[in-house]
Amino acid sequence: MKKQVIEYAGIPVGITIPDGDRVKFIAVKYPVIDLDGGSYRNISELQAAIHNHMAKSAPEDQAEFLGAANAPVASSARRVFNAA
Repeated sequence: MKKQVIEYAGIPVGITIPDGDRVKFIAVKYPVIDLDGGSYRNISELQAAIHNHMAKSAPEDQAEFLGAANAPVASSARRVFNAA
């Protein structure tokens, strides 16, 4: 496993780092700070956690992602996972 940038709706929200046979999430955006330090079996499990967390978030936490949802897709050269 390698470190990866994690995006939600095109905005970087954190990174993952290897944690044994799991991945650990390090949040860099306030709307996902509750998930900071969480350990997940894989990126798919993290994706589900971010999606569920954001679905339950207050509108002001979701606001910063609304415009980004329709932005052009990030370069494929980056190691990015888009949870949206």
